[in-house]
Amino acid sequence: MPQFKVVGEFEMPIGAIAPAQLYAAMARRHMQLYGTTSRQLGEIAVSTRHNAILNGNAMMTKHITIEDHQNSRMISDPLRLLDCSLESDGGAAIVVSAAERSKDMRQRPILVMGIAEGHPESPSSITQRPDMTRLGIAKASPKAFAMAGVTPQEIQVAEIYDCFTYVVLCQLEDIGFCKKGEGGPFVESGAIRLGGSLPINTHGGLLSQAHMVGMNHVVELARQLRGSAGKAQVSGAELGLVSGYGDMGDGSLAIMRRG
Repeated sequence: MPQFKVVGEFEMPIGAIAPAQLYAAMARRHMQLYGTTSRQLGEIAVSTRHNAILNGNAMMTKHITIEDHQNSRMISDPLRLLDCSLESDGGAAIVVSAAERSKDMRQRPILVMGIAEGHPESPSSITQRPDMTRLGIAKASPKAFAMAGVTPQEIQVAEIYDCFTYVVLCQLEDIGFCKKGEGGPFVESGAIRLGGSLPINTHGGLLSQAHMVGMNHVVELARQLRGSAGKAQVSGAELGLVSGYGDMGDGSLAIMRRG
């Protein structure tokens, strides 16, 4: 008879059941190794909320500051309320077709240049991994960029799966936008804000627009590359990236460009 491991088999017996509890250990380990701070995670929440306010189609439209983030209640140390994504009702849709067929469509086509998926070591248990700060997307990223024939430094806009602020920071490192351990200073520098070197989650993401399991990230990237993202439009964006995420750290990404 085949044997199946229970997800979180080492965590659930001690009461770690909710996603925030499971990912809190990952965030805390990154803090211990690299000096990452809660205020740096707050920068992700604040910049994402700013973008949501520009969206016109977001659940969360109240301005927040780093101090608001720091004063939000603790959910599972070190993750606070404003580190956590929303629970939402709604929908998002995309149409995928052959490149030749897309020429007949009403909207300008967005071409998929490279895709990949990866899984972390010890996929069912975060705390049993040799490196708790490395996600499956670290394996996928080099393959997707090789397929697309571009580098992370060429990406002009990125929609990064944001179930928690820490997961965003970790993906920025694992995709190759900055080195491992440098995610905190990278986001703190303003790089991820509109006008920065790598604007991310320009629609407000799962943290502030809505939790559409990442489909809204794909929709937003298409809008950015078509130049139809409204007040949050990244000027001249022709090449972008969207990441996806699965339970316990599975990761995927797609690199797209304007057709």
